[in-house]
This record gives sequence, C-alpha cells and structure tokens, in this order.
Amino acid sequence: MGKVSQANTMSDVRDYLGSRALSRGLTLSVLLLGVTFWASWSVIVVLLAKSNLNLSPVQLLSLVAIAGASGAVSKLLGTLLVNILGRWMPTVIATLMLLMSIISYVQFSAVQLSYPILVALAAGSGMGCMMFAPAFDLTRQSKVMIPLPLSMSLVIGMMIFSLFLAQLVVPLLATWQLAAVDSALILERSSGHFFARIEAGQTILLNNFSFVWAILFGLTAILSAAAALLSNHKQSLPKVTLRKLLAHNGHVWYCSILYNMTFGSFIGFTMALPLMLEFVFGYSTLILVWMGPFIALLARPFGRWLATIFGGALITQVSLLLMMIFGALAGRYMYFAQHGATELYFEPFFISMLGLIFTSALGNGSVVVSMTKVFPRTYTHRVLIWAGTIAMLGAVYLPLRFAWALQSQNMDTVYIDFIVFYVIGLLLNGFVYLRRRGQFYNP
Repeated sequence: MGKVSQANTMSDVRDYLGSRALSRGLTLSVLLLGVTFWASWSVIVVLLAKSNLNLSPVQLLSLVAIAGASGAVSKLLGTLLVNILGRWMPTVIATLMLLMSIISYVQFSAVQLSYPILVALAAGSGMGCMMFAPAFDLTRQSKVMIPLPLSMSLVIGMMIFSLFLAQLVVPLLATWQLAAVDSALILERSSGHFFARIEAGQTILLNNFSFVWAILFGLTAILSAAAALLSNHKQSLPKVTLRKLLAHNGHVWYCSILYNMTFGSFIGFTMALPLMLEFVFGYSTLILVWMGPFIALLARPFGRWLATIFGGALITQVSLLLMMIFGALAGRYMYFAQHGATELYFEPFFISMLGLIFTSALGNGSVVVSMTKVFPRTYTHRVLIWAGTIAMLGAVYLPLRFAWALQSQNMDTVYIDFIVFYVIGLLLNGFVYLRRRGQFYNP
C-alpha cells in the first residue's frame, strides 16, 4: 500500500513539473513573439521611409513613439491582468496578437495604406508586452516546488533578443518576394537585409511578416489553451502592492532611475537608430542595425558577471562614465555629418552608437545585480516591472526628441540631453550606493 501511495505521489510530482515546464515554455514563447511584433516597428518605419508612401520624417518618428507608448502601457496593464486571467493569460494575449497580426496583414495588403491606419497599427503593436508580468511571476516560484526557478535576467534578456530578432527577420521577410502576395508599397531607394542588398523597384511585403507571426500566434494560442485546460494546479504567490513599495522605499526610485538610464537608453536608441541612420546617411542601414541588440546580448551577461565580482554599483558607475564618453563622440560625429561630408562620418558615428548600446546593456546587467541585493526576491520582480515600464518610455522620448531636433537640423543636441542625464545618474549612484556609510555599499 505504501509503495502504491509513493508511486502515485511521484507520478503527481512528475505531472506537476511537466505541466509547469509546458506553461513556462508557452509563457516565454508568447512573450518572445509579442515583443518581437512590437519591436518590428523599428524596421517597418525604415521601409516606409524608403517606400512610395511619402511620409514625412516627423510622421515616421511619431509612429515609433506611438509603438513605444503602446509597449509601456501594455507592460503596466499586464500587472493588473495577470491576477485576473491567471493561467489563461498566454492564451488571451496570443489570441489578441493573432487578431492584431491578421489586421496588420489585411492593411499591409490593401491597395491604399493611410497614415491613420499606420497609427492604429502602431498603437496596437505593444499588447504582447503584457506577458512580462506572468514571465516575471515565474521568477519567484518556490525552489521547493520548482527545482529550477526562472532567472530574472533571462526574462529581461528576452527584450534584447526580441529586438535582435525583429531587426534581423523583418527586413528579410519584407523583401521576400512571393507570387501569391502583393502590396502597394514599392521601394524607391535600395534596402537590404543580413544576406543581401535589395535594389529599388521591388515590392515591400510587410504582410509577409504579419502572415508568419499570425501562424505562430495561432499555434501558441491553441497550445496555451490546451495547457490551461489540462492544468489543475494553482500557483500561490505572495501579493506585493507596488503602491506601497513606491511610497515607502526610496530605493525603488533610485534603482528605477539607474535602470532607465541603462535599459531605457538601450531601448530608445535601438528603436530610433535605424530611422536616424536612414535620414542622416541614407544608407541601406537595415543590413547593419541588428548589430546593436546583438552586442547588447553579449554585454548584459558580461555586466552581470563583472557586478558579481566587483559590485553592481561600481560597474554601473563605470558604465555610466563610458556612456557619457560614447554619447559625446556620437553627438560630435552627428554634428560633423550634418555640417560636412556626411559619408565620411558614418563609420565613426555607427561605432560610437554601438559603444553606447554596449555600455548601456553592460550597465543594465550590473543594475539588476544591485536590485537583487537591495530588494528581497519577492519584491524584485515588481520593481523590475515598474522600472522596465519606465525604461520603455525611452522608445517614446527619443523618437519625439529626434523629430524635434530634425526640424532644426541640430540632432547632435539630443546627445547633450543624455550626457546631462548620465551625469545626474553618476552623482546619484555615487551618493546612494558608493558611500561606505550608506545603507547599501556597492550592492
């Protein structure tokens, strides 16, 4: 009898762990697909700029800002819905994104594509970012129930990988000529992707990307629904009220500012850089822009590793100093490009921007290490959701700031804003986390 009972118990444990692994995989899959769909607008606007649609630079930059706002609002909204929808959240979000992909496919296949339609598509693109909340919830599951709880760094890294995937895959799919697919958008200037250069005159098939992602969202919606129906287990997690955290813990604000300086800079520059290179230099920059998120994928774990050895606050301080240097160089070369022989300054400007993206990702890895030492694990995921939401506003501020600067042809002044911002961060981090008599020293 005892052996039968033990066998049944082991079977229940295996079933539980199997269902949790499936749920975890589907949650991360919907997150990856959803954030990639949102990040695709960093590429879509460049292809629209090269097309026969004749949109102004301000209109195109506004589309990036609208998509950025959509992602930030959706990420915050996800924290409210995760407790309501529970295990059904991946199914609901995948279904919403399936509908969004179908709508995008229909509109990008239309004979005429108007600017208000593009605004509506950009505004709905960020719904997949709601999946950050359930993904972060996976990071605070008990080690007794889940032998390998999900790493918070893995969830944050999904954002970087999604940007890399979007800037690598969207140009390829949008220039993949299929006999059965048509579009009214025509390339008026050459473009390209990782594998080849595409000459002017070819059709821009943004509906290809929408079609492929609609299939993927459809599959994940079906699998998520099946997993939710089969799962009878409820995860009991302590509730953390973000309002109380914001009101009673000043470190939430300190860490959020540092997180915004690092990750917010990365998101903002990565989303706006492809369009900026197109306006200023006019090159087929879609062949190159994927390098930004790619080096960030390498820099972030490197920053986390350095922080575990030398301390998170110290590595953050060094990163902010390097961000100031690369920001000053990028602004200097941007000024020369606008007032001199533009083609001479593309390479040094692009290298400076890669340096800025690398150091911002490096600093983000160290900031997260500091946050895990300042806050208990139960609270850290909520702080990260809040800080990450604020950081996504970088994809709102930067495009709007560049649009304003573009009208006066003084885009180098944008970098002055960020240098001042980084100086403030340098002073804040030094005063709060690098004083030996502070509450936390070099966390």
